[in-house]
Amino acid sequence: LEIGQRLSFYMDNDQAYSSRIEDIQSSELIVAMPMDSKRVPIIPPDGAHLYGAVLMKQSQFRFFSVFKKKGMLNNVPCWWITKPDVVQRYQNRQFVRVRVSLPISVQVMNDDGGFDAAKMTNLIDLSGSGLAFVSDVPVQYGRQVIMELHNLPDIGTLKVMGSVRRCTEVELPQNGKIYQVGVRMLDLARPVRNRLVRFIFELQRKELAKGLSLTGVQDI
Repeated sequence: LEIGQRLSFYMDNDQAYSSRIEDIQSSELIVAMPMDSKRVPIIPPDGAHLYGAVLMKQSQFRFFSVFKKKGMLNNVPCWWITKPDVVQRYQNRQFVRVRVSLPISVQVMNDDGGFDAAKMTNLIDLSGSGLAFVSDVPVQYGRQVIMELHNLPDIGTLKVMGSVRRCTEVELPQNGKIYQVGVRMLDLARPVRNRLVRFIFELQRKELAKGLSLTGVQDI
């Protein structure tokens, strides 16, 4: 990031608002206050989480920050926001996938076109486009599943349809086996996806702070 760089912020209504970096300090960015289509200033509440995007050198980058205050700098109305620890490159629908252990309810489509009863299992990893969970039986590629996660920050309950993209057998030390099922989420509303990405990015920041490795940038 550099002074004068153009960037956009996506708010909860999924609308992008243009801005520019006016100054970079040790722990803060000062950016020009975004305006809506009627030139009305956008002023988030103190502590609001911000989703920013930058396009440079034909690559897209994103970051998350927190709104601290508004004010004037060199006669320009500005936001003061936290300086991001990570600015992440991404392309199209690729999202960072992080390991996370959460309970998840899964219903798998059966051969008759209906869905089996919901089973509780464990989530293995999560991204903005997909997830993986544990299954005691193999699940066929392309089979649809209904998944439900609870108590996600800024989302609450996430209930979404998915399509199985991989099913990997894993041998257990006690001569048993389980299956890791990777699923692409279908028809996830963009505002919900953005809130999910914010949650994932916060998990990523915590892992980076602990020095843990990530599973990388993948598209399930």
